[in-house]
Amino acid sequence: MLEIPGYDYDAAKKKYFKIEKSHTAPSEASWSADSVKRRRLDDASREEAQRRADLVRRHVKRHGLGKDIVRGGLLSREMDRGAGPAEDGRGRMADGDIGCAAWADGVADKGEIPFVPSFARLRSANLSCFWVGGDVAYATLDEETLVGTYLSTDENNRITFGKDPFTGEPSRTPQFRAEMIRCPQMSSITYHEPTHRMLLTSRESTSRESYHSCGLYSFSPPVEGEAPDQRWLLGETNEYQQLSIGHRCRDAWLVHTCTPAPASSDLLCVVGTSAGMLSVRTDDAMTWIAPEDRRRLPQEIFDVDFQQSNHNVLLAGGRRPRLWITDLRTPEPERTCIRHASSIAHLRSINPHQVLVAGLENTMSLYDMRFFGEQSNGNGRRPLLSFPGYKNAAHFHTGWDVCTEAGVAAAAQDDGTVKLFSLETGRTVRSPALDKIRTDTPVRALMFSTMGGERMPSLWVGEGQALRKFSLGGAAL
Repeated sequence: MLEIPGYDYDAAKKKYFKIEKSHTAPSEASWSADSVKRRRLDDASREEAQRRADLVRRHVKRHGLGKDIVRGGLLSREMDRGAGPAEDGRGRMADGDIGCAAWADGVADKGEIPFVPSFARLRSANLSCFWVGGDVAYATLDEETLVGTYLSTDENNRITFGKDPFTGEPSRTPQFRAEMIRCPQMSSITYHEPTHRMLLTSRESTSRESYHSCGLYSFSPPVEGEAPDQRWLLGETNEYQQLSIGHRCRDAWLVHTCTPAPASSDLLCVVGTSAGMLSVRTDDAMTWIAPEDRRRLPQEIFDVDFQQSNHNVLLAGGRRPRLWITDLRTPEPERTCIRHASSIAHLRSINPHQVLVAGLENTMSLYDMRFFGEQSNGNGRRPLLSFPGYKNAAHFHTGWDVCTEAGVAAAAQDDGTVKLFSLETGRTVRSPALDKIRTDTPVRALMFSTMGGERMPSLWVGEGQALRKFSLGGAAL
């Protein structure tokens, strides 16, 4: 068919219709400018999903991954169904689910890092926060002190702990090293790679008496050797700093989270607090990202992320049911927002245009920011996709992360389980290995991270006082 400026082709009726401006066309008219734009984006998304599915098929055929990744013929069964796209996370398996379903089905339990002896784990709480990167893992057991351990894996990607210094045999237990850092009520552990700095946040209340203090701590682990064989010296940090800034709040305030800035930015990180957002430069200068009028502030921020492809745009969410978008390039940062169905606990920019948001009242939604402009009508700000299998009624501090390589989101559920969701269709994708996780309370921390030598990220889950690893590959031995 021909592309005629100002007209749209209806394939069902085999006719061209003139596109009408949205403010003059009926709200549900298929020929309005917004409806045409949305339909074209949906068509482009379906074409992209089909392209990715075709790539998966060719990859499986070329590398013979069916017998290694997809046990029980799952992939071939789903490919033979020929189902169309599912709506709002419901319906039959779609082509867009093939890759993530294969990944989820092929994930195997690859061992754990036990932070306490097995006899002490029966009634232990789930880890509140941890971080894994390269061959190092950091975690806190008491939400105040930080302990680290080295990681290694065998030929099956299972966790090992190096060799015993006395026998030379593989060690059965990890060796922990405590950093001499006190961060009370530790709420997050992250790492800014460009400056080699670990960043810790604290939910300890900051009162007016400690006007300039801030619940953000940083330190640089000492290293030995040269890249790429450089090794961190765990437990040998001899100094750290607590960053400071004056605040305008009459009440006490605290820090919930910290998001390291991408390498393209001159920022160190952005911090989400109970009083709004803070930006921190690499020289440790701190600035409130907020106007003086507190009535216009996005209060109680639980998660922050940088828009992919544009480090000047921040996405934030918190107690108010709003997704906030802030542009840092203006003299006074410009801020817009759209309404979400509930308070927001987590969010992530998954590509230059889309953001995934999860919150209370069992709500997780995927939005397209191209519909957030001032000219968009109310329908343009509705979610592109919902995730009906996501169950979190009332918890802010739960484990949640996204792996765009596998096309999945991992989320802790109210019932103490961890579920995987397709970023293409919103469906829950089954993982036999993860289905075995059962805790008395919701898992509080999980993350995707790739160890050295691995091609795909692994999912790390804080279950009790142990850190478990789930990776693609054969079954655990």
